[in-house]
Amino acid sequence: MARWIGPEHDYIENILSAAEEWKQRCLLADGSVFTDESLWTPENIGDLEQLVENIPRSRSLPGGTNSSREESGLWGWTPLIEKLKEVRPTLVRLAAEAFWLTTLYPDNKEKRPSWKIERFNELWETADPRIVIDHSRQHLIDKQVLQGVADTPFQHWMIWLPLGYLLKMARLWKTSPPAIDLNQEPPWKFIRWLWTEVDWNKDKEKRPMRLAILYLLFPDFVERVETAGQKRLIIDTMGNSIQQEAGANSATEDEVVYEIRKRLEKEGGTTELDFFHPPLKDMWKPGGEVDENERKVQSLNVILYGPPGTGKTYETASRCVGICDGEEPADGEQMRVRYRELVTEGRIEFVTFHQSYGYEEFVEGLRPETGSGGGISLKATDGVLKRIAHRAREATDGEAYVLVIDEINRANVSKVLGELITLLEEDKRQGAENEVAVTLPHSKERFTLPANLHLLGTMNTADRSIALLDTALRRRFQFEELAPDPTLLKAAAEATGVDLPAVLAAMNERLEWLLDRDHLIGHAWFMTARSRVEVDEVMRRKIIPLLAEYFYEDWAKVRAVLGGGYDFVRGETLKPPPGLDDGGYEEGERRRWSVRDQFADDAYDLLIRGRQAGDAE
Repeated sequence: MARWIGPEHDYIENILSAAEEWKQRCLLADGSVFTDESLWTPENIGDLEQLVENIPRSRSLPGGTNSSREESGLWGWTPLIEKLKEVRPTLVRLAAEAFWLTTLYPDNKEKRPSWKIERFNELWETADPRIVIDHSRQHLIDKQVLQGVADTPFQHWMIWLPLGYLLKMARLWKTSPPAIDLNQEPPWKFIRWLWTEVDWNKDKEKRPMRLAILYLLFPDFVERVETAGQKRLIIDTMGNSIQQEAGANSATEDEVVYEIRKRLEKEGGTTELDFFHPPLKDMWKPGGEVDENERKVQSLNVILYGPPGTGKTYETASRCVGICDGEEPADGEQMRVRYRELVTEGRIEFVTFHQSYGYEEFVEGLRPETGSGGGISLKATDGVLKRIAHRAREATDGEAYVLVIDEINRANVSKVLGELITLLEEDKRQGAENEVAVTLPHSKERFTLPANLHLLGTMNTADRSIALLDTALRRRFQFEELAPDPTLLKAAAEATGVDLPAVLAAMNERLEWLLDRDHLIGHAWFMTARSRVEVDEVMRRKIIPLLAEYFYEDWAKVRAVLGGGYDFVRGETLKPPPGLDDGGYEEGERRRWSVRDQFADDAYDLLIRGRQAGDAE
């Protein structure tokens, strides 16, 4: 049965019993989990759903201020509390019970049980204080019930997402009840009903709540999972050809996984199997590789490299969120907000290397300190690596931490890392087979790197090629190239009327011929362009100055990249200084080059095609 999630998780039955109480008292009836009143009525659910839908989708509060709680990750909590102060108490208690249900599934890697209890109490106490929780139901909000089941990020506790999905499902169930017996039937018809009626596929960010509902209501049939992609991977790696074909339909994948489980239980002679514990874990999750997101971050040491404008900044932030949460949000704004939150929490540190950056700033150094008597002494002070390593080591639940090193190739890496370069290797980390500890020179501290600390570097190849990096560094990092991708410019091309994929491809083909692969132009320069005017500005302010820098003001080569003509730049002939105008100076004609104020209508077409002999300038 899927109820078994490991020998150490004996609390699971408490969670599932609590979910069963909610199903019987609230979903199948109109009652309450914690009181004897009618809370889960269609009217109450509809009113609360509308209230939740109107929560501002931003961390900014009225007046431009930000709540510290919003900063810590519970986005939408403060406006929810403010709105609930204005409505009838039954809606407030309904909100508390709905929030409580959303917390049963994600485990304490996301939010600890004490945090869940505090938030529930804050909601409950916002209502009429005369309504108290029955003593016989106090156990439903203790730590055993709120331990959680799966490491599911719930899109980082944006409060309106799980609540909105849950309330929509409950409202539709009560107002248009399907012919399904939740107490007697397997869940397959219910899953299809969710698919067609609740329409979860249009709300991709709410999928974690769907996964939670299915497991909490049907633990004898549905597996606990962390992402929707994991079910598909289990089917692809452990199912037969017929099951793999059936599992291609997301509405039937839970049934296919159930069939796989029953076969494995029969073969193993036990029901105590879990896809996240050996031996099943090793059969579908080799080397920790689960899906495309996890594949990206499986190495502890990664350097993203490429020429300017290939999206290294965006990819770095997205990769950090994927490392910390196990899944990268598909929505860019959600990703950016979550990234900032993780920085605030101290799980991500960001540092930029430069020519004068040294061991003292990165690992540890001696800093002057004034004593009580006025004297000055030197004190060993931790650098950025030691600080985040200590935090990662103290994380009792093993959650991931990331140190981002921007422009990693601009510093003398051997000097910055010193003896710690040995510790970077994954088999030398704390707790690994070949664990190594070094004694730091200033603090005399024995130091190792924890296994949950990821190093993510970025490297602009226009500044320095990979071939010039220290060999020891190249051995210890996995390098991933971010190359220009013209296909990503289709939307921008449609919006601007300029064939941007062809423009980028033409310029880069010429750049690779004239220079090398390290000095190309990235697609990110044009990604946000929405008009021809904006494309012209990118060319004028960014692309052409970059080309001039690449070629050290050799404007003949700049023109060659731009199609060979004078459609984007112009050269004004300079008059020779007095005394050099009699023909005796042999250097030839000189020009002052500048970017044109206006580009002709066909300038980009000519750039793509390239100037031909006989073309008029």
